Amino acid sequence: MTTAVMYDETGLITCIRTGSASAVQIDAEESGDSYLLTEESVDLDAFYVNVSTNQIARYPEKPAEAYVFDFSSQAWALDMDKAKSLSWERIKRSRGQQEFGQFQWGGYTFDCNEVSQRRIQGAVQLAALETGIVMDWTLADNTSHTFNATELQQIGQALGAHVNACHVKARGLRAAIDAATTETELDAINW
Repeated sequence: MTTAVMYDETGLITCIRTGSASAVQIDAEESGDSYLLTEESVDLDAFYVNVSTNQIARYPEKPAEAYVFDFSSQAWALDMDKAKSLSWERIKRSRGQQEFGQFQWGGYTFDCNEVSQRRIQGAVQLAALETGIVMDWTLADNTSHTFNATELQQIGQALGAHVNACHVKARGLRAAIDAATTETELDAINW
């Protein structure tokens, strides 16, 4: 079984055809691309063509997701834009975990996942309408406590402050990511 490996001017393998030697050579010639014939098994994601030696070569191990292969140096190089994007995604995940985790008010710990936030917002609205209301509230540790209308409004304010603090922190980290010029600087930016 013969394999025709078609590649571009950088050495990136663009297509692989496997079959009889005559059939794959015809396909390779008709493609109009540069090509090599081999009897070896070649994988698009694992190999490239070293254009200076005209040989099929295996990519070295990729150091991290933000690296792209530089065919001229035949080594992995950091794609700073991709690295910044991945760092921002990591920070957004951390922000979401914090924002939708828990918050504290008055020595009590409250859940603040999306459902809990809606419940707190509803309780705050009800407390604004009925100033004499008293509600039993289940806390993050599954104990319950009774809160009056004023306390419910203060809990709502604490929730709003918690969410805002998460976003303020994330904006600061985003600015640090945008200002970073090295992988080491990016790696140092953590929630």
